[in-house]
Amino acid sequence: CVDILELCEQEDLMQFHYHTLRLYSAVCALGNSRVAYALCSHVDLSQLFYAIDNKYLPGLLRSGFYDLLISIHLASAKERKLMMKNEYIIPITGTTRKIRLYPDASKRHGLPGVGPRTCLKPGFRFSTPCFVVTSEEHQKQSPEIPLELLKTKALSMLTEAVQCSGAHIRDPVGGSVEFQFVPVLKLIGTLLVMGVFDDEDVRQILLLIDPSVFGEHSAEMEEGAEKEEVTQVEEKAVEAGEKASKEAGKEAPVKGLLQTRLPESVKLQMCELLSYLCDCELQHRVEAIVAFGDIYVSKLQANQKFRYNELMQALNMSAALTARKTREFRSPPQEQVRTPS
Repeated sequence: CVDILELCEQEDLMQFHYHTLRLYSAVCALGNSRVAYALCSHVDLSQLFYAIDNKYLPGLLRSGFYDLLISIHLASAKERKLMMKNEYIIPITGTTRKIRLYPDASKRHGLPGVGPRTCLKPGFRFSTPCFVVTSEEHQKQSPEIPLELLKTKALSMLTEAVQCSGAHIRDPVGGSVEFQFVPVLKLIGTLLVMGVFDDEDVRQILLLIDPSVFGEHSAEMEEGAEKEEVTQVEEKAVEAGEKASKEAGKEAPVKGLLQTRLPESVKLQMCELLSYLCDCELQHRVEAIVAFGDIYVSKLQANQKFRYNELMQALNMSAALTARKTREFRSPPQEQVRTPS
């Protein structure tokens, strides 16, 4: 009997188990939920959560277990979301009308993926794994998984990986930087596409990616207060005859993921993650245009109705003048748009 943590000393056996996990992931592809339910009886959630939490697991097995978790429980929901990535079905609701291109009066774009979104996307539903099933209706949905717990674990693991990365780290999780970041970034990207993260979670992810870019908005808001505090401290130090040191009490700047040296596989996952965030920004701009168009047309219609009521209430106009002034309201919509008001 060989312990799973001893497989790093037996490369052939570890490769065999890794390819077994890849086989499990492959047979769950393309929404094969019936096989996914069968695998839940073989690799249950407690085993998967233990595997993704374990920091001493060999890198190949760590990657295999992450891929297996995504394939069994999350891949179908992710694919349904991606199918409508380039389609925008935006209902005209009160929430849609409140969407603006810029989040505040500073006329600066907000963070991608943060803010209200009303574009209709397919939802996802899960079913509790049941191994005594009389019909296949139960197995058409993906096996259930606690998304809140998984989201919390993914964020904590990404935070720890970014904070514990760098050239000074001797033994990274999984044995290499690739196995430390790629599985976690895959899971984060899948949960992002599914829409599991809220705005605060997305802000945290963006800060971990690059705090110098995505943390700029909050830094500028606090800049004024910080300057006042620094000025007061320096004045007190001068009065006491002490030299004010700006370096004292300051922590070393935290580097984001994009500010470190990364292997190509990690860069590929980062490109996929940033590509999805670009899609979120594009969707936000489309929704902002729809909201602006609805508000603008509503104002035009209100103005047109006001002018029409004024004409109808006028008593001293001839029939010819009335017909000429009401021609705009009797024209097709396309001609009304071209007619200057």
